[in-house]
Amino acid sequence: MTKMLRLASFAGTVALLCSFIAHVPAADRSLIDYEQPPLLTGAIYETSSGTNKVLFTYKRTAVRSNTAVHAICDFFYPNGSLAARETAVFNSGHFVSFLLEERQTGARGGTVLIDGTKPRLMFYWTEGGNAKRKTSDEAYQPNTLVGDMIPYFIVSHWNELARGQPVHFRFVASSRLETVGFKFVKEADVTWRGKPAVRLRMEPSSVIIRQLVDPLFFIVERDGAHRVLEYIGRITPKLRDGSKWTDLDARTVYDW
Repeated sequence: MTKMLRLASFAGTVALLCSFIAHVPAADRSLIDYEQPPLLTGAIYETSSGTNKVLFTYKRTAVRSNTAVHAICDFFYPNGSLAARETAVFNSGHFVSFLLEERQTGARGGTVLIDGTKPRLMFYWTEGGNAKRKTSDEAYQPNTLVGDMIPYFIVSHWNELARGQPVHFRFVASSRLETVGFKFVKEADVTWRGKPAVRLRMEPSSVIIRQLVDPLFFIVERDGAHRVLEYIGRITPKLRDGSKWTDLDARTVYDW
């Protein structure tokens, strides 16, 4: 495991918060409507040089079919070509499956929840081309999340976070064929474009893994719907470095 631990997208993670979920109790997650918002956009900026250069744009669309919701998060180059896509499927507010397509590298994979008396998560991944398809599975644990679910999770646990209490969860790491333990902690009260906000830090629960994986930061509205306004950290698209693709940290701002 290295600093380059690849997880499912965090830029897509933060984009899905709508005003009604601020009133959904944590115990009644089935009320969460992942169709909302049906459309959300954003811009992903370079951070390494301190400029406001746009590296990618972001678009999230959600479509309902009876009780199922398909949420598609697309990451585009400035010229409009597709760099990566994430698709999450929910049924009656519950997770069903997640698919990550890395159009830059050809890698592809995800996870499916196998329901039953002892639910399990099935993982699959291929690096693309003629690479062998890898699979694995593990027991499903409560508070296991993919990117689309994180904003709702933040709202459901807002009172604990606002008091400074850590909130733990497991996050799907598609390419690693497993989930990884993480936690949210409140880092500071801040002002974002004149609005009172809170900066949350997301980091591995394990002290050992924490030494290997950089934290991620979320700027969230302090009042109202607690929408995620900005995200700083690892994103799904990669950056070309000669003949290689490298993981990329960037700043994502959402168009609320």
